[in-house]
Amino acid sequence: MPQIPIIVSLIVVGLVVGSIVKSKSPRISKKKLASASLVAGLLNSIHAYLLYSLASAQTATRVTDARSTASLAPTSEWAFVAASFLAAFLIVLLVLGIALAYVRIRRGEELEEFPEQASEEEPTLTPS
Repeated sequence: MPQIPIIVSLIVVGLVVGSIVKSKSPRISKKKLASASLVAGLLNSIHAYLLYSLASAQTATRVTDARSTASLAPTSEWAFVAASFLAAFLIVLLVLGIALAYVRIRRGEELEEFPEQASEEEPTLTPS
């Protein structure tokens, strides 16, 4: 059985983060977050299905003896695809959730540290 792929979820995270940066608003709606996670899960499931079918086709064409086939742990295709969906869904959800929480925390710190000053209160440089 091949390993659970994560490349699709990383591509989806990159696309979503790029769209957030381009929009100049660090906010993301829950609907967009959920849809990005679902899309990543579905695409990763398709990718996992293709990987599983290619891996099983390769192992079926090899000539093996009874001892080597007994040592392979049989895993169902359904379980592999479901695990791939769940992995991609959670990766996108967790990465974007942590990023949004970090942005909110950092934005709160910046507002507390640097309150905006009125134009009369701005310091002016005086020659010494």
